[in-house]
Amino acid sequence: MSKPVATVALVLATLLSTSELAHGQSSVPTKPGFELLVPSGTVVSTGAPEDNVKRAAVTAVQLSYGLRPDLVLTSTIGWARTTTIGIGPEAKLDLFTYDAGVEYRLPRRSADRRINFKPFTGVGVGARSRRYRHVDVATTQNLTTYASVGGELGLARVRVRLEVRDYLTWAAPFGTSGTSSRNDIAVLAGVRIGLR
Repeated sequence: MSKPVATVALVLATLLSTSELAHGQSSVPTKPGFELLVPSGTVVSTGAPEDNVKRAAVTAVQLSYGLRPDLVLTSTIGWARTTTIGIGPEAKLDLFTYDAGVEYRLPRRSADRRINFKPFTGVGVGARSRRYRHVDVATTQNLTTYASVGGELGLARVRVRLEVRDYLTWAAPFGTSGTSSRNDIAVLAGVRIGLR
């Protein structure tokens, strides 16, 4: 339980410090709407050694809808490609993640009206599928939750988004019938063009 508590504390500290730094700057008004992003990045397992999963490259598709300027619904589908240890030299593992969550976004801030920054934090829930290739292991689906923190840097209509997600997944370790929690960190970055 210490890992989620540490994540929440980090998110709160980041929001408070960012809010103080941006307090004296001018706010750039934004309107809610749809956003589409295709970020990529990496997933690193931080759980127990028995997870036996190496660092993975990940590609995702994110669709967001702003209910208000500070509250956004975000749905993400991600595909991570990795290899495993101890199953076989030819074994490949595809991790598919499907989740939905909410983001709280601070107002977009700008000192010179050209470059601006919008920090955010979020939480969500979803599922993760583990599909092995080149080895006779059944595909599994497991419940997963996440907490995230990040920000979007803007220049004119170009937006560069960086997000760090702390995933907690409940899954059975390979070769066992019990269930345990697995923890990994996903770092995602992407570029989109703002409509306004």
